[in-house]
Amino acid sequence: MEVQDLSFIGMLSYFHRAIAGMVDPRSASNATRYSLKDAVLGAFASFFMQNESFLEYQRQLNSRCGRDNAQSLFGLVNIPTIEQIKNILDRIAAKPLFSPFKWIYQGLREQGYLRLFTALDGNLLVALDGTQYYDSEKISCPCCSTRTSKQGKVTYHHQAILPVIVSPDQKSVISLPPEFITPQDGSEKQDCEQNAAKRWIASHASWFEGQPITLLGDDLYSRQPMAEYCLEHHFNFIFVCLPSSHPTLYEWVSFLEANQEVKTTQQRRWNGRYFEIWDYRYLNQVPLREQQPALLVNWCEVTVKRESDGQLLYRNSWITNHDLTPQRVILVCAAGRSRWRTENENHNVLKTRGYHLEHNFGHGQQHLSSFLLTLNLLAFLFHTVLHLVDERYQRARMQRGTRRGFFNDVLCLTKYLLFEGWHHLLDFMLDEAIPVTRVNSS
Repeated sequence: MEVQDLSFIGMLSYFHRAIAGMVDPRSASNATRYSLKDAVLGAFASFFMQNESFLEYQRQLNSRCGRDNAQSLFGLVNIPTIEQIKNILDRIAAKPLFSPFKWIYQGLREQGYLRLFTALDGNLLVALDGTQYYDSEKISCPCCSTRTSKQGKVTYHHQAILPVIVSPDQKSVISLPPEFITPQDGSEKQDCEQNAAKRWIASHASWFEGQPITLLGDDLYSRQPMAEYCLEHHFNFIFVCLPSSHPTLYEWVSFLEANQEVKTTQQRRWNGRYFEIWDYRYLNQVPLREQQPALLVNWCEVTVKRESDGQLLYRNSWITNHDLTPQRVILVCAAGRSRWRTENENHNVLKTRGYHLEHNFGHGQQHLSSFLLTLNLLAFLFHTVLHLVDERYQRARMQRGTRRGFFNDVLCLTKYLLFEGWHHLLDFMLDEAIPVTRVNSS
């Protein structure tokens, strides 16, 4: 069995293999100057370096000395322009990019890194959450969804589910392949997040064979068809469950509470500034809906108040198939709350900290938007894995502080200096005595 090398060089080597398996949509021609590999790697390099100008800087560097860091760091042969990259990639579906996600996941699992993320007796928590990454009132493609306002104005947009592995004990998240919310062949109805989630579950359930998985989702997911679909594919679930959308379940909660059958437990916690009171309520085996047959689920709620004045700080409730006890309800609520990391550590990072998720890198006429989104997610995954496994990268990031500061330094260095590879670049950042090729910028 192949042992995955999770260094930058190892991950990039596998990515090269994945690209080699892609079919170039262009007709074979001696006039073809840029390979499909150069186009894919060029786009990926821009996302990895978190700057669209990286390729232009390397083109200028090559014109001065005949070599560049796009070659030495990423393996490009020729550097295409951004427009050339877009024209080539627009005709390629994103699915061939999913294999590096699986390869990296398997490597993290086999080498024990995912043990840091387990909860609830060895479960991995996978948060499913949809996000919009493109919208326009003028530009559209066959993959666009539409939204019509009350005034009749049509907006075209792209959405996707961005699944990530989260943990209550970890700040980072691990990206998994996206599932695009897009018109489906043979269907006149618009696609929706729940259907996209079911497709993702069906496509990726085999990845997790032998690994217990608990899916996390917001109130959209806490419907019986979705819960049953999870169980059919051997996934556990913890889904937000609001009173406004589950009247029957909450009638049962009120009835059982009146009969003093709702179980409770409490914790007093110090948050670093003041004490909080955490009150938990829970029930096992309550019907999810009025219509029969109704799935019996377990329900829990946590309310957090400031001890000194009783001010409400947080409240949420969930349904789950995990059995609830006074000890386990605390763990289930913590797992449910960890879904917020999809916003803070995934969507927010992707939108505001260098990945520019909502920036229109290009829409194209077919697959460009989804292909570029997937490359962006893959770059984010590379960074996450390097932070877990690469000691040089950890030291360089710690030395520089912020993510943006680190990549600004990398961009400046690679603009004027030639490096033989990733390790050479990091070694230079950590010790300026390391020899480096300086280029005349005149």
